[in-house]
Amino acid sequence: MTVPSIVAFHGFMGVGADFQPFANACGLDITAPDLIGHGTFQSADRAQYSLDAQLEYWIGRIPKGSILIGYSMGGRLALQFACRYPEHLSGLVLIGSTPGISDPDERVNRQKWDRAQAERIGTLGVEGFYNEWQKLPIIATQQQIESNVRHQMKIRRLAQSIEGLSNSMTHFGTGTMPDCWDELPNLKSPILLMVGEEDSKYRALARQMMTRFPDGLAEYEVILGAGHCAHLEAIQESATVLKRWLQLFLSHQGN
Repeated sequence: MTVPSIVAFHGFMGVGADFQPFANACGLDITAPDLIGHGTFQSADRAQYSLDAQLEYWIGRIPKGSILIGYSMGGRLALQFACRYPEHLSGLVLIGSTPGISDPDERVNRQKWDRAQAERIGTLGVEGFYNEWQKLPIIATQQQIESNVRHQMKIRRLAQSIEGLSNSMTHFGTGTMPDCWDELPNLKSPILLMVGEEDSKYRALARQMMTRFPDGLAEYEVILGAGHCAHLEAIQESATVLKRWLQLFLSHQGN
């Protein structure tokens, strides 16, 4: 069978081009657009950063029957897309992703943290914030990414806009986004969860998510030697996992 269209959503501070080394390793044609507030997709209209606005935007641009890949922030959006439009996708791949925060107190604390980060972006500027952001434990493991790939990622990150990043953090941060834990049992398409071995927080989240998905729908893979950005920190192993899942996916589609 022909491989369906594959669309990929990047993480915070990233752009779609970040997925290219992974796509090359997989030997796949992956369409990876910039998400709002990042790269070429800029808007001063803060309402466009909301979850509902983003879902409405992408439902008209993602071909029906696509496999949707999402990493971190992009994984949150991809999962919400799958929950909102369960019939639209043929497959879902999540890398270091979460359905959101269900606990009200935790949500309030995260909103405060998100707003503080947005203020830091305005205070420090993009480069100053980038240097601070890279020191977060969940981001620091990206030092494992091949130097040439990491260098290009840095160039693209330093070209981001203060306004776009601030709006994204404030209006689409984990604290602002509604959670979709209760919608996970309604998903219909095959799912692959990829999590880095060193990303303990998201490994725990992935295990919790596995208990909510319909039986047999999802596969959970730990990428050895990688942290949060598993698909770039361990490109070859991540590519092997995705290609193996895709072969199984295609064999089931052919039955």
